[in-house]
Amino acid sequence: PGLKLLASAPTSLHVTSRSPPPPSCRAPAMQRARAAAARAAVRTVALRGSQPGRSTSTFAAAAATAAVAGASAAVLLRPRPLEALQCAEVVAPAPADRGLRRTNRRLGETMVIGLTGSIGMGKSTVSKWFQELGVPVDDADAVVHKLYGPGGAAVAPVLALFGPEVLGADGGVSRPALTTFVVGLANSANLKKLEAVVFPLVDAARDEFMRAARERGEPLVVLDIPLLFERGSEQLCDAVVVVSSPAATQRERVLARPGMSKEKFEAILSKQVPDDVKRTKADEVLDTSLPQEATWAAAQDFVERCRSRVAEERGRPPRARL
Repeated sequence: PGLKLLASAPTSLHVTSRSPPPPSCRAPAMQRARAAAARAAVRTVALRGSQPGRSTSTFAAAAATAAVAGASAAVLLRPRPLEALQCAEVVAPAPADRGLRRTNRRLGETMVIGLTGSIGMGKSTVSKWFQELGVPVDDADAVVHKLYGPGGAAVAPVLALFGPEVLGADGGVSRPALTTFVVGLANSANLKKLEAVVFPLVDAARDEFMRAARERGEPLVVLDIPLLFERGSEQLCDAVVVVSSPAATQRERVLARPGMSKEKFEAILSKQVPDDVKRTKADEVLDTSLPQEATWAAAQDFVERCRSRVAEERGRPPRARL
């Protein structure tokens, strides 16, 4: 069972110990993971608790209690409890700093979860975990990859925009070649032209994904959108999960990628909503600087809470735990 400590401040601290982790998370020894997670919990809580209106001492004390208990800790900011999500019958407006959420969800309807995070934060890993937990995920990057592939719906319009130089040997759009037309300040107009072609196709695929999920009666789906806040896509969601990590960890991860440079990293960051802003807009924050099994447990707990809520709305017992 999970150990839950609720701070008295509006934001709650959630410390949980779950088992077993997915196959990809079983490497750390349990003792090392518990100790590291507890230390990380205290560190993370101190950082998160320093926000205006939050009690740092309350958060730190709760984390210290978890450390003494030896819990495998995962620290989550919960600016809004899941119970406060909006639906047509019971409307609880989101605080202004978190932006808009979908307001027309009816009780029992498929819950739409937005998943986002800046480069190097571990969003792709969390997206994979949601899929392992049986949650349908619409991956915007994967959709674009398919659109650019041979016979993809974006090939002809991109060819019309930039000419045959953007085509690869397989007849699809070559991303390296396309980059020369759309990256950099001098190519900002070209980038907008490309977005005007690609974004509607991505949106159409997303809408079909959600329609099919509703027809199947899925309790929840995840929209994995790197530019979720940048495009205002949080308005399509009932809740938003932000994957986050300390800036130093993010930088180390990104600069370790082949072909990445400091200049390229900074250029990418300049086009993304800053991580601290994303966190303030989130309904749930997953910290991937913790041991993997701790972050996995937090993701699993979030999915279980969403499923339980929808099952309760539908008057059914919640789905058995995986």
